[in-house]
Amino acid sequence: MSDNLFILLFAGIPGIFVTILGIQLFRNKWLRLIAGNTFGDVPKSETDRLHKPLGIICIIFGLFLIVIGVAGWLGAI
Repeated sequence: MSDNLFILLFAGIPGIFVTILGIQLFRNKWLRLIAGNTFGDVPKSETDRLHKPLGIICIIFGLFLIVIGVAGWLGAI
């Protein structure tokens, strides 16, 4: 396989999953993935305070990974 495809596989594909994770956190779903909330025992007020900023950060990082993966696949990197 070429190096361009490796960049797509190791940056673009995980970027899609991180973006999906960020969208779900922003929508107030999958809150058990927030650190310390493994069993869903953290009060709702604390998770409400964290889900939007964490979701936005994940979306931005996921889109960054997708851009890096596509740019590498096209040979720009």
